[in-house]
Amino acid sequence: MHGNYAHYVKTIPFQDYGQGSFRQGTKLNSQFFGLDVDIQLGTFWSAGKVNEGLEVTHVHDFNQVILLIGADLNDIGDLGAEVEICLGEDKEKHVITTSSAVFIPKGLPHFPATITRMDRRFIMVIVSCAPEWQAKAVLTDKPEPAQVVGWGAKYRNHIINASFQRKGAWHYGPLNRDDSGGYLTFLRNPALTGDLLILYESLKKAPCRFDPDPSKPHTHPQPEILFFLGSDTSDLGQLGGEVEASLGENMEKYIINRSTAVVVPAGLPHNPLTVTRVERPFILMDVRPFGHGGSGCKQQSGK
Repeated sequence: MHGNYAHYVKTIPFQDYGQGSFRQGTKLNSQFFGLDVDIQLGTFWSAGKVNEGLEVTHVHDFNQVILLIGADLNDIGDLGAEVEICLGEDKEKHVITTSSAVFIPKGLPHFPATITRMDRRFIMVIVSCAPEWQAKAVLTDKPEPAQVVGWGAKYRNHIINASFQRKGAWHYGPLNRDDSGGYLTFLRNPALTGDLLILYESLKKAPCRFDPDPSKPHTHPQPEILFFLGSDTSDLGQLGGEVEASLGENMEKYIINRSTAVVVPAGLPHNPLTVTRVERPFILMDVRPFGHGGSGCKQQSGK
């Protein structure tokens, strides 16, 4: 790929981890992004222990979000599995059965976690607000509780069900009537310090353009990472469609037809962004590790 901004458009290198529950995925750190963020993502193929690197109870010195998202983009809110995860010093055991985000503030003990039932493969995304994932085991003789906690649990507000809403025509306003045919959720939580924001969207129809004025670029005061991800859990690298993304004031165009991360530094004009082809529904995930940083986008004139 050639162009002034080609180094920001990065094909995601998935790999098969072999035997085990977490089968296909990728681990991307600050060397990949050029930002102080570490992101792991992939798919589970079977029930069993969720291994984030340490299966035992552990802590991080950074904020983290764990997304568990259904891979059926016709019913993206249905996880298709049952996951038990322990949070806090007392190992509160929570059960997750719908697409959800688990917010782990710096210093909060968490894990072990177990997929106790799997009806369908799902996708896990771990966003760590640090240059590289690191953890410290918490030595404890407290056993894992036999029972799942209820409404009064201390850390219940750290788990947010992903509320997906249909994103129909005219979503952006009177200048853009395009309809992606998919569903969108915004994920942020006051349990974390900072303003980490994640948008997760299914894309089912083309052509589809983004933003209130889809013909012009805009900027953000904080960096963001746009992920275009395939939903085929046997081959996450296969996008299943095509996207045209533009970077820079001159709207330099890049064609994306594999699962790709587009790093958008603070202040870099970007867009128009157009889904030009959909052969199989795929995913757009917008990760803003340092928040949005402002009340809105600054529109560029375009050329």
